[in-house]
Amino acid sequence: MFLRHLRLQNVRAIRELELSFATPTGGRKWTYMLGENGTGKSSVLRSIALVMAGADAIAELVGEPNDWIRLREDSASIEIVFATAENLERRAGLHFKRGQTQFEFLDTNRETLRQIDAAVAKADRNYFVVGYGVSRRAPNERFSFPGASPFRSARAQATGTLFSGDAPLVSLEHWAMDLDYRRGGGGLQVVEAAFHTLLPDVDFSRIDRERRQILFSTADGELPLAALSDGYQAMAAWCGDLLFRITETFADHKDPLKARGVLLIDEIDLHLHPVWQRRLVEFLRETLPNLQVVLTTHSPLTIHSADEGELFVMRREPQAGTIMEAYQGAPNKLMLHQLLQSPIFGLETLDSPQVAAARSELRTLQGIGAGQTSQDAETKRRVRALTEELSDVPNWRDVPPYLAATNQLLERVARELSGKNEPDPIKNLAAAKKPTRKRRS
Repeated sequence: MFLRHLRLQNVRAIRELELSFATPTGGRKWTYMLGENGTGKSSVLRSIALVMAGADAIAELVGEPNDWIRLREDSASIEIVFATAENLERRAGLHFKRGQTQFEFLDTNRETLRQIDAAVAKADRNYFVVGYGVSRRAPNERFSFPGASPFRSARAQATGTLFSGDAPLVSLEHWAMDLDYRRGGGGLQVVEAAFHTLLPDVDFSRIDRERRQILFSTADGELPLAALSDGYQAMAAWCGDLLFRITETFADHKDPLKARGVLLIDEIDLHLHPVWQRRLVEFLRETLPNLQVVLTTHSPLTIHSADEGELFVMRREPQAGTIMEAYQGAPNKLMLHQLLQSPIFGLETLDSPQVAAARSELRTLQGIGAGQTSQDAETKRRVRALTEELSDVPNWRDVPPYLAATNQLLERVARELSGKNEPDPIKNLAAAKKPTRKRRS
């Protein structure tokens, strides 16, 4: 399955939103959504998961139908166009009416649910969807398995953390030991290879069957998963759950990690060190190359890996509600500080707040003195103190010559931004660098 188009109307904070996953060469595999809290990023992920869940899962995931409808509106709808494994185009949608009970909601949408259920029953893994919300965490019990989930349906469990903070992940220790028992040492190769790439400075070592623990090789020696830092445990928990669902669903595949499907991740960089933020995206791209990934983020480090056409910025307008705009350009062609100062993040300075305040005060004092024959003693003293204070502070405005043209273009783009008509800084830069040829006489 591959997403091709999404349309939302009156879904929570979103009045109307359309997101195309089509590209000139086929379908877009990676979609990054950036925006402030409350713009509806999570609602986009939940909408995709809900439509593709099937009747049993929807009954568990939807909750109160009224909660999906935008305030002061009477109805809402979610429509998805997707391609099957045979590249056949299919459409699916859900419609909400204010005041409906859950039973009435399911009855209204019974035809869509029937079609999804029929498709899933015929080839469940051709409609593989897995999702992770901000509550993804290691399970409280070391050996929890899907049976511990508040959701009964396997398809609801696969996206449960998007909808409920109580939905647990599959225990990595339980799964790895079960895999080792059923398939022998060879079954753990996927786990070993994955965590060797994913976790910095830590390698999967072995299973201690006597203590029923997974052991990792670290700089401090062999340690069980529970002894690793919270960051390592959180990363291992949800990535382990993802690997479990893929390898179990596609167990008969020669290489299950090459399977197709849709992966939804809310705030992918949650609680992660900057190095890990970069490594996680790289890990997913390399380890699961055929998954279509739709994610949300607040991090410039995550956005920095996005290619042209992959980044979408969400913002709220007073009258129109949430607006989604495609970023025109390639974030991965920019330097990180250029991205931070671009309109999508809008940082006015790279200085710390303290240094920025000192520079501002110095400019003000120098401006006051510019129109006078002489400054008073107190002003002179303060100017000298600020000048000395800032003398050892790097000036981020001083850039090497080879970056000057890039910065000038980005500054011009920022000035020209208006509504949806955003110039492409990358194309402008390419045009500016293109040499001119002299005509032959």
